[in-house]
Amino acid sequence: MKKALVVLAIIVAATFSWFAYLSVNADNRDQDAAQVPLITVMEILHASDLQAGVKQAVKEGNDEAVNSWMVQAREVGLAASLSSEDMDYLNSETAKDYVVFNAKRQLYNEAFEARYYALEEVETLKEQYPEAKDLFARTDALIEKRDAIIQQIGVAISGSEQPDEAALEEARKQWLAQAAN
Repeated sequence: MKKALVVLAIIVAATFSWFAYLSVNADNRDQDAAQVPLITVMEILHASDLQAGVKQAVKEGNDEAVNSWMVQAREVGLAASLSSEDMDYLNSETAKDYVVFNAKRQLYNEAFEARYYALEEVETLKEQYPEAKDLFARTDALIEKRDAIIQQIGVAISGSEQPDEAALEEARKQWLAQAAN
């Protein structure tokens, strides 16, 4: 009987110890959760106002404005209590290069879209924005499809499988009129 009481006492003590451990562990998890930043570095760098501001600065060739936007990004990082590693990244040239790179890609996309609808060439645009080189194949495919559509419009206008230049010119005018709408 004494052995049974000793075993029972050990089981009760172990159970209370286990619950005490879980309670302390839960408190530690709550404290760790409180230290998690409200926002991440990538969320800061992809904020719409930062991206729009950097894009405008890059478009204007204004490096001071880019630096000003990066200062604002660092201020947000400080306010969000980012880790020292994250703040080091926000202070780095790499972070600045990252937002400038993304801005140039956005500028390429906007300029491409305008040229696409206006039937203008894009080769000079590709030279201007090499940061978007992974998009070039897709944009070339879009231009081919656009040109095929214009060719089909020319076929419909001329009534011939090989439309003449006048029919193609009329097809381009219709494309431009539709793009203007």
